[in-house]
Amino acid sequence: MRFTAVVLVAFLMSGCASKLADNMDEKTLDYSMANSKKIEIKNSETSKTFVIITYINPINHELVTQESEKFIVGTYKASGDGAFEKVTLSGFQVNGSDENLTVSPLNRDYPLLKLLPTTNAWTNYVLVQAPKTDEIEMEISFESDQSQRVPVKFRKDF
Repeated sequence: MRFTAVVLVAFLMSGCASKLADNMDEKTLDYSMANSKKIEIKNSETSKTFVIITYINPINHELVTQESEKFIVGTYKASGDGAFEKVTLSGFQVNGSDENLTVSPLNRDYPLLKLLPTTNAWTNYVLVQAPKTDEIEMEISFESDQSQRVPVKFRKDF
């Protein structure tokens, strides 16, 4: 009887695990979640700016090319009264440099946004691209509306 119960439990666990391991969309979302960072900037007692940065180069997907370092930055400001205001970030740098850096606003149907763990209507997204580097430690930084420089570190997987 015990042997049958152990075999049944092992069978059920291996069946569920094998389905998750074979689902490429699930793996892509796992990689994007592991390479995302969330920052909260307190503007006042009732207002916060939320920034979510995803380093997308480690994601193994046909939409992700490796000719540059790519970050998707999503921002929104919650004011406490149910309204979401547009936030403007500026002064982007990758590894301390803004040389050959491009910042492009993304519309809601941009294909790379489908690789993010979550997207929503009230967040504004930009794609930040920097020249390809062999450095393992990556740092993206920006200035907020309050002129504070905010650094965020990522580590490449090799």
